[in-house]
Amino acid sequence: MPATSTIQGISATSADGKSLIFPLKHTEVNVKIAGNLSRVEVKQEFENPLTQPLEAVYVFPLPDEAAVDEMEIKIGEVLIKGNIKKRKEAQEIYQQAKKQGRTAGLLEQERDNIFTQSLTNIKPGEQITVIIRYSDSLKFEGGNYEFVFPMVVGPRFIPGQPIGEGDTDLVPDASRITPPVMPPETRSGHDINVTVEIDAGVPLQAINSPTHRLDIQLEGSITHVKLNNSDTIPNKDLIIRYQVAGKNTQATILTQQDERGTHFALYFIPAIQYQTTEIVPKDVVFLMDTSGSQMGAPLLQSQELMRRFINGLNPQDTFTIIDFSDVTQKLSPSPLTNTPSNRQKAMDYINKLQANGGTYLLTGIEEVLNFPVTFDGRLRSVVLLTDGYIGNENQVLAAVQERLKKSDRLYSFGVGSSPNRFLLNRLAEVGRGVAQMVRQDEDPAPVAEKFFRQINNPVLTNIQVE
Repeated sequence: MPATSTIQGISATSADGKSLIFPLKHTEVNVKIAGNLSRVEVKQEFENPLTQPLEAVYVFPLPDEAAVDEMEIKIGEVLIKGNIKKRKEAQEIYQQAKKQGRTAGLLEQERDNIFTQSLTNIKPGEQITVIIRYSDSLKFEGGNYEFVFPMVVGPRFIPGQPIGEGDTDLVPDASRITPPVMPPETRSGHDINVTVEIDAGVPLQAINSPTHRLDIQLEGSITHVKLNNSDTIPNKDLIIRYQVAGKNTQATILTQQDERGTHFALYFIPAIQYQTTEIVPKDVVFLMDTSGSQMGAPLLQSQELMRRFINGLNPQDTFTIIDFSDVTQKLSPSPLTNTPSNRQKAMDYINKLQANGGTYLLTGIEEVLNFPVTFDGRLRSVVLLTDGYIGNENQVLAAVQERLKKSDRLYSFGVGSSPNRFLLNRLAEVGRGVAQMVRQDEDPAPVAEKFFRQINNPVLTNIQVE
């Protein structure tokens, strides 16, 4: 289904059962960003334009990882605070208020990123403001933070056989995630105002939006951002990006004080680029799955990934390769220095690998944990390449959690059509590393490059806070 720029409307039902569509009166969004966390307040203003009471239902988006923790309804000077209830109980309370003729609101989560707001018994001419507050974290990549506020629930393809008004047997709640669209002539009836206050703890190097025109004002250490008056129609998501990284590593501390006490967050912000001499040398142990489930495309892909990894090591790094199936084998009895002859030795070893036997991952992990350290002061990084098809996940996780040194890191790379994401993600978590998946039909080059960028250049180790 092609993307469209549309204004979503409110579905309303009048007292006599007539169906109507009309726009939100106004949406006001206030955002406060501190470091990598955002606190967002969304005010949605409704008004009953009719001469009789009505019920209104409005579908709107929020970020998929947002934590909604407050909802308030303001009717004139009366403020009603919402309570979090189980869905069925909340619906029953709402329906009871509806029957009794009382004004009530119900906020329901339909998908991770789609919410439905219902308001009943809105009196003629009555104005209601619904206030929703949530917290979210910002994405950080390439020295930039990115804040996103979704404004549109895009049209979704709804498969299946119709079973009701807009619903199907495969998507029985389709009508609840498909908002009505206002005709073009009513676009001016709904606008949105967004203000963002950014406290990054360090000066911003640049700020921009690929989606909207912004008005930007600096006030001390705080950057104030507003939507330009010419760009307030909510027909596309708002994206704001700002650069905090500079030429050097930066450290900053942000504090907050409220009724719960005083809190602080300490941030280390990496530089855009580092010289080779600034990068901490690594001792990398590559652990390759060569069991039968890797036969064919997965093994070929693992071999290609290994070649890229070996050639991408820094000059001062050391490395070895351990492969496992029914038995474990290794390239060398101790770490090798990163020289042309040792890299060629590794390539010859990789090219001769064959896949067969069982996936004795625990044996491979134990071999890594017992592998000698001969170069002091290096950060040991274990890079595991496997599909993770084993039944003794807990044994493997326990071994890593109990025996991996605090100074070491384990990174997992999932190879195959459907790797065991649970195991690979948990291994990376207990190993204080990251996980990455690559499909067997996917070009490994960009995936390997992104993964290796994340793990290849450590610059801060043995951090102590006093």
